[in-house]
Amino acid sequence: MVLTTGDSTWDKGLDVMVEGPARRVTDRRTLERLAEAWRTKWTGQWQYDVGDEAFTNDIGGTALVFAVQPTKVLAFGKGTYSQTHYTPR
Repeated sequence: MVLTTGDSTWDKGLDVMVEGPARRVTDRRTLERLAEAWRTKWTGQWQYDVGDEAFTNDIGGTALVFAVQPTKVLAFGKGTYSQTHYTPR
C-alpha cells in the first residue's frame, strides 16, 4: 500500500509518500482514540463517531480505517525542490 499526503501547490510545501503493508483497524478502543485525535486536530471540523469496526457519520456514512507499517518513506520539498528517503529497520 502507498499512503500519500501533501500540498496542492507547485512551489511550496512538502509531499510525503509512505510505502508498506496495510491492515484494517477494527479495535474499538483504537478507533475511539484515533477519532478523538482527529477531532482535536481540525478544531472540530472532522466529526466521525466509532461504529461497528469503522468510523461513521450522518453525512458520509462508513469510513474504514487502515494502519500502514512503513517500509519506505519518501519526502519531496517544493520551492527548494529537494527530496529524501528513509528506510525503517
